[in-house]
Amino acid sequence: MIRFSVLAMAAAAVLGVASPALAQMPTPLPAEALVDEVDAAKVDWLKGHVVADGPVAGGLSFTFPSDFYGAKLILLGESHGVAAPQIVDLELLTHLNARIGLRDYLAEVDPVQGAMLNRYLETGDEAVLDRVFDFWTESGAQWGNTAFETKVRGIRALNESLPEAQRVRFLGVDAIQDWPLFGEWIAAEGGTIDAAALATAAGNRADRAALADLALAAVATLPEQTPETARLTKVLQDLKAGAGREATIFNAYSGAVTSGELGDRPAYGLWGFFHVLQSGANGATPFAAMVKASDLPAANRMVSIVLHSLDSAVQIPAPLPTGLQRLRLTQFNIDGPFVKVQGSATLRAATEPGRITIFDPRGEDSPVEGGDFVGLNTSVQRFTLDEPTAPVDAYVQYVGVFRDSDWAAPRE
Repeated sequence: MIRFSVLAMAAAAVLGVASPALAQMPTPLPAEALVDEVDAAKVDWLKGHVVADGPVAGGLSFTFPSDFYGAKLILLGESHGVAAPQIVDLELLTHLNARIGLRDYLAEVDPVQGAMLNRYLETGDEAVLDRVFDFWTESGAQWGNTAFETKVRGIRALNESLPEAQRVRFLGVDAIQDWPLFGEWIAAEGGTIDAAALATAAGNRADRAALADLALAAVATLPEQTPETARLTKVLQDLKAGAGREATIFNAYSGAVTSGELGDRPAYGLWGFFHVLQSGANGATPFAAMVKASDLPAANRMVSIVLHSLDSAVQIPAPLPTGLQRLRLTQFNIDGPFVKVQGSATLRAATEPGRITIFDPRGEDSPVEGGDFVGLNTSVQRFTLDEPTAPVDAYVQYVGVFRDSDWAAPRE
């Protein structure tokens, strides 16, 4: 929902820390921006249209309508750094695997990271899992947390209980995150890459992608091809051409569908809040909106679910004068002081402490209005819906709230 850099700035502001890297400190939203009234009609509607519910520590029950299970793409959106969404993710994935045989996990990781995670799922080699997570830990990404790592182990445990044809696999479709890992993967595939040139090109994504594409082209002459190769080629070509991140993700997903790697099978994954929005925000087009505007099977058979936090803590890596520190903060819930979601008071009134609840806000008689539960006001980053009065399902189909979740604790 909010980029790491501005969250880090806000974290420093909360702590009263000054740093040359944090020259402009954000301030909390003004008190009048946090004023919100409970809408009783909306509370009643939400309480009557619960599709998932359970303790914040896990053990959810799912009662989605039948059309939910016909979706070709199901996206769960969150703000990274909290434990509860990782719990929802594993339990919803397990439910979809049992209910419709879903096994393709569309992940917010690059194709090489996805290949490494699949290797861990197959082998249980903890060194492989460590290699993927060490990058996020060392780079300061919020993905470097124990909740995410525990979830991946949970997916492996799920797979161990399933016949081979039903086991879950990762499809990494994001832009390259870990360039050294790419070099290691190329070497393992029998190729080579000029590591010194790759390091020299640091900061220039197009140049790095060009070097990587040359190395991959050599690997592509080998008779044994992996599904990751085609997706990786698409990602690198997009990066060379200067494509934005959302377009890169969309093109990799589209290629997986049209090539037959994914084909007509449904896919599911956990993503950041912005990526799952089906209409524009800040004048930009999210991944889900690109799918909706496409001719792919998922265009009219896509579901987006957003999860909001109340009374919860978040992990925010902050570059402080003493070095990178991962902070446990409670000021980033949807009712302030830095973030305010339209209708947060109503969401609080419709939920209970210590629980995760997902609602269906749609319906002919629904009192839910345009912008409700999706519109944001934030003091740390501009966020404006391009269609602020559009019905909520122009952006998402389901809205979830978790209360009293702990942070996604950092890895040691």
